[in-house]
Amino acid sequence: MYIPPPILLVIAIGISYAVSILFPAMQITIAPFPWLGIALFSLGILSVSWAVHALSRHKTTLHPRGKPRKLVTRGPYVYSRNPIYLGFLLMSIGSALLFANVLAFAGPMLFFLFASYFIIPFEESMLMKLFGKPYKTYHTSTRRWL
Repeated sequence: MYIPPPILLVIAIGISYAVSILFPAMQITIAPFPWLGIALFSLGILSVSWAVHALSRHKTTLHPRGKPRKLVTRGPYVYSRNPIYLGFLLMSIGSALLFANVLAFAGPMLFFLFASYFIIPFEESMLMKLFGKPYKTYHTSTRRWL
């Protein structure tokens, strides 16, 4: 089953919002949560923007099911094989913190699990077939998330 990652992000944030409304008794009242949420959401936007810029600069596809023209291992790809998904995950966690509800973390967990088990393995398999040994070297030297 394939759900485009931006749609998956919207679903994750929607779940976080919905459970925070449906279960107000699970609210967290610690003051720094909103500020931490804004910081993580912003960091997520920066990660996605940096990764998109790196892919665009190398004139390769942004589409998860598209065929990449080049293996990008510079910029944010030095730190993470999936900086766009990492950014989306940070945005989802930031949203959960903004909603300040314990159950709101179901959204980021859903995003993480779906990306880890359905989206990323497909992409890794495709990259291995396309780029072979260079991708294998990159795969073993760079973490999946961070």
